[in-house]
Amino acid sequence: MLRITIADTPTEQKWTVEGQLVHPWISELKSTWTRTKTARRKRKCVVDLTGVTFIDKSGEKALATLYKEGAELVATGCYTRHVVHNIESETIESSPARKGARRE
Repeated sequence: MLRITIADTPTEQKWTVEGQLVHPWISELKSTWTRTKTARRKRKCVVDLTGVTFIDKSGEKALATLYKEGAELVATGCYTRHVVHNIESETIESSPARKGARRE
């Protein structure tokens, strides 16, 4: 199961993602990302992964896409920090101008 909660402020759009980022739910994450693109405009998008319990390969690919398109990934646990670090490292190798993700 996956739950995505979006909170808009004048300066950012904050996504709180909870549950498992696995194959059946990835299409929901992608469609939500596409659907909210206009609402984001040029505001920062922060994706809080604190409540995520598992991420499969398709979930990692989806998060990498969000990251490459400007999302800031926030991770607190060992597991999600590791996944975010891998996404960050792979993206930096392909685009050195990309800023790192915030880890708390």
